[in-house]
Amino acid sequence: MATIQCQAELDIAAASTLHQQLLSALQTGEPLEIEGQAVRRIHAAVLQLFLGLMNEARSLGLPVRWHNPSSALIESAQLLGLADPLGLSEAGSN
Repeated sequence: MATIQCQAELDIAAASTLHQQLLSALQTGEPLEIEGQAVRRIHAAVLQLFLGLMNEARSLGLPVRWHNPSSALIESAQLLGLADPLGLSEAGSN
């Protein structure tokens, strides 16, 4: 399983590095896990990156799951209407 560790501040400056991490994780061909416990702030552009990851992983038949998503991550996704497409609705209820 490929694991993506999220930083506390996922702002626009972090998006480029995160994008490379997401691409590398997809290229492993393994199921993906996103560790979101540390996230305190997340920019909409980063949520869009995660949405792109989910869509690409789905097209490749790769499962993606969140591990310990922070309340800040879940609330930000909910505000933008992305909690369901990102799979954070289920993750937040665990």
